[in-house]
Amino acid sequence: MSYLFDRVSRIVGRLLVVAGVIFAAATVPGSAQAQSGADLNISPKRVVFAPGERSATVYIFNQGDQPATYSVELVDRVMLPDGQIAAVVDYPDAPVSSASGLIQYTPRRVVLQPRESQSIRVRALPATGEATEYRTHLTVTAVPPETTGLTAEAAARGEDGELSLQVIALFSVSIPVILRTGEVDSRADIEALRVVPAGGDQAMPMLAMDLIRRGANSVYGDIEVRSGDRLVGLLRGVAVYPEVDRRAIAVPLTEPLTSGASLSITYRDDDARKGQTLASASLAVP
Repeated sequence: MSYLFDRVSRIVGRLLVVAGVIFAAATVPGSAQAQSGADLNISPKRVVFAPGERSATVYIFNQGDQPATYSVELVDRVMLPDGQIAAVVDYPDAPVSSASGLIQYTPRRVVLQPRESQSIRVRALPATGEATEYRTHLTVTAVPPETTGLTAEAAARGEDGELSLQVIALFSVSIPVILRTGEVDSRADIEALRVVPAGGDQAMPMLAMDLIRRGANSVYGDIEVRSGDRLVGLLRGVAVYPEVDRRAIAVPLTEPLTSGASLSITYRDDDARKGQTLASASLAVP
């Protein structure tokens, strides 16, 4: 029995080096049925507390065919210039105004039957700092069943010196929770427009650009690309957070482009001033 315990201890020590593989989204997560919790869905996709607003509700859904357990927590995250969202602990110098100390929520652990949903109550506390916008990310992670992985006996079944290793992928979904303290100053520009030709796995061209944040607050909206009256590209839910001044964007196009064609690009607000044009630009296709 002592031999078994020693072998399992060595294995667990090695397993701790392999942290959970987390599939997190600042964009909509893809379907990955092989991962625990891939049937997790969450609504809405973001929570914004305007000045004076103190409560909101988030719903999580188990769209799978098996019962599932989820943990709920707040994680501070930072946007990188390429639009990726990373944990602040990996970028400790990032200038992020955290809302984690200003947000309360319940429950923190949920068990859902197939096709069942649960509401998460979110409450904002008054902010006393100088920032005009605070942010954290409500993160829901599927907890693997207790039967997932290797038993002690299975781990010790191999020959002496062998290592039994099983990596369990954890599926996680994050949505931003934003707390604003004053009038929204959200402005934007579009720069560095260029066409990326089709090629390789890319069947259609893409329109690349830099989206510039000009105001004190984050911007959030949809990018539309038109050729004449035709909508040839649409990218929804594009944000630029206060810690970055510009973000690289690539909009997939739905049809080939002809030389000399004129493209008009519009970035429309889907936040404090829904439908308002935040930025616009045009490009003659070379």
